[in-house]
Amino acid sequence: MNLGIIVDNEFNDDIRVRKEVEILKEAGHSIHVLCYDYHQKEYPVIEGVQIDRIEINQKIKDILFFFFNRIPVYEFLWRKKISRFIKNHSIDIIHAHDLYLSKAAFQGVKLSKRDCPVVLDLHENYPVVIQDYNWTRGTVRHFLSAPQKWEKKEGKYLSYASKIIVLSDTYKNKLIQKYSFLNSANIVVFPNVINFKRFESFKINPIIKRKKNVTLFYFGTVAERRGIFDAIEALRNVLKKGYKANLLIVGPVDKADKESFHATINEKDVKSYIKHTAWIPLSELVSYLKAIDICLAPFIKNPQHESGVANKIYQYMYGGKPIIASDCLPQKELIESADCGLIYSNQDEFAEHIIYLIDHADIRKKMGENGYRELYKKYNNMEFSNILIDLYGNIKPTNREKDSKVLQSISQQNP
Repeated sequence: MNLGIIVDNEFNDDIRVRKEVEILKEAGHSIHVLCYDYHQKEYPVIEGVQIDRIEINQKIKDILFFFFNRIPVYEFLWRKKISRFIKNHSIDIIHAHDLYLSKAAFQGVKLSKRDCPVVLDLHENYPVVIQDYNWTRGTVRHFLSAPQKWEKKEGKYLSYASKIIVLSDTYKNKLIQKYSFLNSANIVVFPNVINFKRFESFKINPIIKRKKNVTLFYFGTVAERRGIFDAIEALRNVLKKGYKANLLIVGPVDKADKESFHATINEKDVKSYIKHTAWIPLSELVSYLKAIDICLAPFIKNPQHESGVANKIYQYMYGGKPIIASDCLPQKELIESADCGLIYSNQDEFAEHIIYLIDHADIRKKMGENGYRELYKKYNNMEFSNILIDLYGNIKPTNREKDSKVLQSISQQNP
């Protein structure tokens, strides 16, 4: 089949989308991608994948997206692009990434006059997470971006899809309980697992070396909602008890948290023990994982972080290092089932777990090995890949009459 992948971002660096494309390509499907091109540059060729790039200035894209709920220009433009994309490549199924592209994909299909079912891939609990984004905060920005509207729009946007992909069973069950029209058989769980072949190809950089003290490691976006200040406070408490440990933080800092983050890491009692690097190429992550001792996933518990397991957890498991994580349910279940780390529910436990693992190098080693082994056993096999492959094998042509009735019913429930 000709599969059309829709991503409103640059495709090459999207770990999740790349992973799915590799699986579907190896299953024999023809893959076509429609995505943005912010930099008008030469991109590495990805064998077996036809990529149509929409050249756009990222600032213009951000402005159009900001007014998504007030002036639907963003949706209108995507609808036209998707329709043309479907016609040009004789697309059989559209795979749209994230809730907000669902309607544009559905309308693009109608405009193309082809019977293409829509697969909707939910990367996050969008109605919740958008209200935490910095660009929706503040009286004026909140009014103009109207993020609260997604709570009402969610059901309708879900109904545009024939099949839905989510990150965890927890989130799947919440959606089914919330919306009676959703059928469990039409929702599959596909977690944010790494691309094994890609990670295995990364070479170790000998310049990146282990420090004398035990090193704690946080990788990813640096933000209050990601629990970075909790991690710094835990380090402070560990240092107060006479233990020596370093904290290596790798990732970009959210704009709203920059001032407080830099002020915090430069406080006298922790300054000498914290290093922040804003960015590294993904190819160097394995080298960093080899050089550190304990990985941190201190996400603040909220509906978004309860929707799935973050990329970094699987990356940490690949690195063969123990994980200390907050008690967000999906990551808690994975870490406990694999016996690859420790879960905390308050700051005291966070610091205690760090101290325990500092004192027990043998436990660190064992947990790291457990995580690595479980990652390969559970996710690097055809059974896991078949989750996605079988989803496509079970998709039937669009039933426009049924779609119309479902949409009408939802519209009446949410006027």
